Amino acid sequence: MKKIIYLLLTVAFPSCNYHFELDGVDATEKLVLYCFPSNSDTTVIQLSRSVPVNKKEPSDKNMRNADIHLTVNEEEQAIYWNEDPTSTLPAQCYYTLRKWKPDDCLQLQANVKDMPVITAKTTMPGNFPLEEIRMIPKKGSKNTLQVLITFNDDSATKDHYGIRLVKKRITRSDDEENVSFHSVEFDLKDEPLLNNLSDLDEIFMSSNHFFQDLYIWDDTEIQGRKYTLRLNTDYQEDFEVNWDNYNFSLSLQYKIYLYRLSPEFYNYFKTLNTINNNDLGNHGFSPTFLHYTNVSGGIGVMGGCRITETEWLKNAH
Repeated sequence: MKKIIYLLLTVAFPSCNYHFELDGVDATEKLVLYCFPSNSDTTVIQLSRSVPVNKKEPSDKNMRNADIHLTVNEEEQAIYWNEDPTSTLPAQCYYTLRKWKPDDCLQLQANVKDMPVITAKTTMPGNFPLEEIRMIPKKGSKNTLQVLITFNDDSATKDHYGIRLVKKRITRSDDEENVSFHSVEFDLKDEPLLNNLSDLDEIFMSSNHFFQDLYIWDDTEIQGRKYTLRLNTDYQEDFEVNWDNYNFSLSLQYKIYLYRLSPEFYNYFKTLNTINNNDLGNHGFSPTFLHYTNVSGGIGVMGGCRITETEWLKNAH
């Protein structure tokens, strides 16, 4: 059906050719910042340079001499440089060590020689207002696992949330054990907060995928209410079999990550979702969407999040 619609749209919208002179484009290099403070005790600050369309990529990309100031509630924080990759830090990045509290206001300023100064800020959100988690086989569908997340939204604030589910698959064959981890994609047909596709979106080949399987929403439709998310995914029972002297078993476990997001973090990921789901734009039928940024004088984003992580949960039975 989508192929037919695509052919119809190809006929309806004739192709257009555009010619751009790039030599006259304002091609000023800018600093690019990505910083996502969370409830971890280490916050990474990644700086790089943008590459204008009419310039070659610089041979020296090192940013170790940047002048960076990070304040938390107007208190200056120590900033460190990390040269080589470690188990917790990427190579050639800045970082600071501190655990942030809800409502901490973080402001960052960065300056590199011969480039414009950049500034950005964010406020740390509170904890996810979780009340209950349940995982059950869905009624009437033996192949569907339903994840039920009940939470209480605060009526006094505008809030932004997220959820991500990881599945651990454990197989044992005699004395050998194999463990693998998989990010779970949800079926959203039972969850109106996240399933925002209409019949018109189907006609125009729109998608509803979430970047890196991080499902985000805000409290516009549930302001101040208790609400239960209903998220579906494939269900498989644990099992164990024995043939003569051979034994094989499969068991599944799940870990749930619940996010409370700052507006900047939420808007950034919402833009990524819009761009990734812009199927018509990939065929030249709609405008390209710009990435969200809250970095004044530069590019990128600084956004806070607070993560609530469950233990490994046993498979539903």
